[in-house]
Amino acid sequence: MPSPSIHQTVNQPTLLPVVRRVILQLDQLYLEFSHLGDAVDRERLAELYVQWLSAGRTGPSGLRFYAQALGASLPDGDSRVAFTAQAEGVLVHLQSGYAH
Repeated sequence: MPSPSIHQTVNQPTLLPVVRRVILQLDQLYLEFSHLGDAVDRERLAELYVQWLSAGRTGPSGLRFYAQALGASLPDGDSRVAFTAQAEGVLVHLQSGYAH
């Protein structure tokens, strides 16, 4: 699982614990599908996270936008499709009330 420190350098609003947990899950999933190299992957995650925060959609319903941005940034079409399917599973799990 990625270190929570990936996003700690950003001045960020108070996020719900469930939102933080899902972000960590989505970040881990992104790292599994992106093969650009650890430093590049983590830099890209940080950039996308800042963009997501800037958009102001930081509640549970805004996580879909974060997942979409992560998927769109993957370099390979097959990876994007697989990531999107698995990320959707994470979000559906969240919506069902069983995010952990």
